[in-house]
Amino acid sequence: MNVRDDRSVSDVLAFVLVFSIIITSVGLVYSIGFSSLNDFQESEQKTNAARAFDAFSSVFDDVEEGRAVARNGELRLSGGTIEVSRESEFDIRVENSTGDPIWSGTNTTGSLLYTVDGTTIGYENGGAFRQDGDASAMINEPSFLCDGDRAVVSLVVLRADDVTAQSGDGNVQIKARANRSTVLYSAQRGSANAESVNLSVTDSEFGDAWGRYLEDNGWSYDSGEYSCSADVVVIRVTVINVEIPAPR
Repeated sequence: MNVRDDRSVSDVLAFVLVFSIIITSVGLVYSIGFSSLNDFQESEQKTNAARAFDAFSSVFDDVEEGRAVARNGELRLSGGTIEVSRESEFDIRVENSTGDPIWSGTNTTGSLLYTVDGTTIGYENGGAFRQDGDASAMINEPSFLCDGDRAVVSLVVLRADDVTAQSGDGNVQIKARANRSTVLYSAQRGSANAESVNLSVTDSEFGDAWGRYLEDNGWSYDSGEYSCSADVVVIRVTVINVEIPAPR
């Protein structure tokens, strides 16, 4: 083989080597980059959904507080499911100084839940939450109060009479409309010898987050119940009709 042949072989080997490096690099960039891009998009969607539910809290608050008869909020589903669940319950008991109950009630309040890729984001009883696996966090706080000798528990019951769930990729507009608001129990100082309010949360997707919120805001925990020492007590419930039209 002459010098020209050696050069030709070297050029071919160099071309094959460079081409192989390019193909390998493109494959690595595609596989790793595409996976990272998907992860980023999923994370961004969940973050956007959490922001939407933070806004939903304001929508429901306006209806609950009587500032609006009806309000709307919007969410992009991006392959997730949004639904009204009727599972969560709040048991409340008011006791006097001897520990005897002077009022009690159980309310199935329900939740507005958005689920996508193992994450659940929701609205429940005035609060907005995010649940990833076993970890839950509160995004927006509800209107519960345990301050000194005062206790206020504001329950929000969600009702969806027609379609209770929607899935897809488009935008869905959540419609909230006031149904009624009722004071379930009210005691001014000394009027009924109220001394404490006891609260338990059952069948909630966000039980851990509820527990941290209540304990951080003056409620003490014992044997499955959260207790607030108070002789001024207000317990009220607001029923809100929720409509979930088909995504567009």
